[in-house]
Amino acid sequence: MINCNMIEFKKQFEIKWADLDPNRHLRHSAYYDYGAHMRVKILEEIGLSMYKMVELKMGPILFREEAKFIREVGMQDTITLTCKLVRAREDGSRWSFIHEVYKQDGTKSAIITVDGAWMDIEKRKLMIPPTEISEAFLSIGRTEDFEWV
Repeated sequence: MINCNMIEFKKQFEIKWADLDPNRHLRHSAYYDYGAHMRVKILEEIGLSMYKMVELKMGPILFREEAKFIREVGMQDTITLTCKLVRAREDGSRWSFIHEVYKQDGTKSAIITVDGAWMDIEKRKLMIPPTEISEAFLSIGRTEDFEWV
């Protein structure tokens, strides 16, 4: 059963030593790793676990992942990521997320934008997800300027 009750997603992360670069701040690729981890957790929350995706022979793919870095994040920091839909097709087949990254003091540190779709794993082609999946996926919180495409 898909759980569509959760709308707003936030996840807190402690910065790990391995996530730092030689300048002693969060390396650029670590932002993407945290965003990817959060998106997988969101899919699990709405009932679309890795096991369910294997069963349905589908998976998410990314066309674009882009970050804008605003403020430095260091080893001593804890960050909170938010995740909202920015745009989507009504059938849930294509979508864009925005992650905002905040330090523990509320300072916005980065914005990550992701554009993606669903792929049929066997056919290796884009697909429209089953209605139950689309409805759950589209229940994820949206930005104020969300648009249907």
